[in-house]
Amino acid sequence: MKNKTAGASHSGARFYILDKLILAALLAIVFLFVLYPLLCIVKQSVTGDEGFSLAVYESIFGENLDLLKNSVFVALLSAALSTALAVAVAFSVRFTSKKIGRLLMGILLVSMVSPPFISSLAYIQLFGRNGMISKGLLGLSLNPYGWQGVVIMQSLFFTSLNALLLIGMLERIDLSLLQASADLGATRGRTLYKVVIPLISPSLLICFLLSFIRSMADFGTPIVIGGRFETVATEIYMQIIGYSDLHRSSALNVLLLIPALFGFVLYRYLMKKNDKIFAGNNNKASGTEEDFRIKGPSAALVYLSAAVFFVKMLLVYGSIFLNSFSKNVRGDRRFTFEYMEALFERNMDTFIRSVVYALIVALVGTFIGILLSYYVERRKIRFGNFVDFVVTMPYMLPGSCFGIGYILAFNHGPLKITGTALIVIANMIFKQLSITTKAVTASLAQISLNIDDAARDLGANKLQVFKDILLPNLKPAFATGFVNNFTSAMITAGSVIFLITPGQKIAVFTLFDSINTGKYGEASMISTFIILITVMINVIFYIGFSEGRGRRSHVSGIKKSK
Repeated sequence: MKNKTAGASHSGARFYILDKLILAALLAIVFLFVLYPLLCIVKQSVTGDEGFSLAVYESIFGENLDLLKNSVFVALLSAALSTALAVAVAFSVRFTSKKIGRLLMGILLVSMVSPPFISSLAYIQLFGRNGMISKGLLGLSLNPYGWQGVVIMQSLFFTSLNALLLIGMLERIDLSLLQASADLGATRGRTLYKVVIPLISPSLLICFLLSFIRSMADFGTPIVIGGRFETVATEIYMQIIGYSDLHRSSALNVLLLIPALFGFVLYRYLMKKNDKIFAGNNNKASGTEEDFRIKGPSAALVYLSAAVFFVKMLLVYGSIFLNSFSKNVRGDRRFTFEYMEALFERNMDTFIRSVVYALIVALVGTFIGILLSYYVERRKIRFGNFVDFVVTMPYMLPGSCFGIGYILAFNHGPLKITGTALIVIANMIFKQLSITTKAVTASLAQISLNIDDAARDLGANKLQVFKDILLPNLKPAFATGFVNNFTSAMITAGSVIFLITPGQKIAVFTLFDSINTGKYGEASMISTFIILITVMINVIFYIGFSEGRGRRSHVSGIKKSK
């Protein structure tokens, strides 16, 4: 009996030490790969030849005020336009027939797995001086470059994410509210204006906020189609790539960091407000969504606006695919395998490297996200809110900020990893880590805390509870994290483009290089392959997850104890 007691005590001590080691390792890597690079940027921006100095800020405000105005101007227009389009798209998907809704949702999801710069590439191919529409159909030779093109392409690219967020909010609205509005004599348009819009107003502000921040940080679109129109983000890119001026680029990033942090605080507040608004909604009514289809003048406005978006998306992807297998020869379009041959001869290694990196990022990033959410949300560790704040910051910050931070942090001892695959993979993991933690947190909220207590009463330690009870019920969250991490790793560019070396090129970097050198056919083929690979992985995981849903334990269905 004493031996059993001693064995149990020894086992408990061993698991206690292991538990603390895992937690310490998680906190250490969060500090090292998230907080430390950001602190390095701030330090670099206020460090001169003789120590502390604000001279670089004085020169920035004196020389780049016009760039800041350009950035704010474009960001405001893009955020407003993409939010308005997202409302129309979300209404069209939610309040229409199921078949049409599924079709529109499919187009929307495909647009989410497209690489960056694809909208700009399609814009040039469709409306450039030799564009298929401007030159081929209208016989015009238009100049596609300028702020107008930047606003249009950013708005189109940002609408997809905004629409998905709004669709999620619309699905949480109690349908009985819409039914009650109709019973009181309100028209469909008045119901949307007086009931639905107020309910999702925090979400609308979130969409505007996210789009504004993304536009401020976007350097790819202005570089490709901005022409002489420059922004702060393009100046950061030029300072790093063209002049290797880390002081100036760091200071410019701090300028973007300030509104991003303010936006992050506002984002957290709005998300909490959203949760309060929809708390207790059961989305149940005697009718279905199809009973609340939009009709009348409001329907015309919504469907026309949504049609503009979906037609543009079809044109974008249609032109990309067409230009992957055709070329313009003296005004005639001819079928060709030239770009596919070039892809297999020169760029196939970049695709293999991209897929390998993406798989590593998906597996490691998802596992880290699950562990972090477990300790922060389930175990309620001390300073858990601060850890969650730090983890979420990279997603809200400009990609250039996170990329340059890694250069400053890891370009010297004791951890010099610049020029290696490790720095690229680490940057990808921690840039998107918050998506996984949010998905895991949502799943953990559905598992009763009584299950943990019951397992411990039966002799299980905390790690055994996590491994044998919680982890099997986190399969949906694992699938969400894996797919998001893989997709992001395949299409990300904002932060890793500063970290890639010639020997470590990935597909997105090759795409950007092809567009900048005018090789639009090769760029189209690269885009097509990125989309196909990403969609294939998404479909495989969706099918695997669907098949496993019926075998999940009923533990996740037990309501959380109050």
